[in-house]
Amino acid sequence: MNDPDIQLWCEDEVHFQRHSSLIRMWAPKRQQPRVLSASTREKVGYFGALDLKTGCLLTEEAATFNAEAFGDFLHSLLQHTQGKTHLILDNVSWHKAQELTDFFTGNRDRLVRVFLPPYSPELNPMERVWRVTHNRYFESTNKLKKALSSQFAKWERPNVALRALCASI
Repeated sequence: MNDPDIQLWCEDEVHFQRHSSLIRMWAPKRQQPRVLSASTREKVGYFGALDLKTGCLLTEEAATFNAEAFGDFLHSLLQHTQGKTHLILDNVSWHKAQELTDFFTGNRDRLVRVFLPPYSPELNPMERVWRVTHNRYFESTNKLKKALSSQFAKWERPNVALRALCASI
């Protein structure tokens, strides 16, 4: 995709929960790491899209995931892009919703949807971006949102870190 007039983005949605998610980490031999975990189901949702050429990230908090919210996010994405945008998506129902038919038809000269094979989240580079909260404890939902906003703000401009993170996919 060396054509400068074509943008290549991937999109995904996520719920970040306050309870800790533990993944592999480095630790001294024979010392089990401890991470506090909140006993709650509090969560915050986000839509996100990543420009695979530049590493630029676009995120939007979402109270719910449905066709209407996805359509709103697509409007934001098109405002942040120029020219033709190829958007890599999974097969969740709202990505193909009937309510968005007019939107997709009206924007077919600017937006091309590229669907991943079913049940293949490992092929979506956005899945790597969402790992920012692993092995961390958040005292409140507000502190979780603040940490996410801070990290996402660092990735709003083109950057090498996200480009490298997603290069091997």
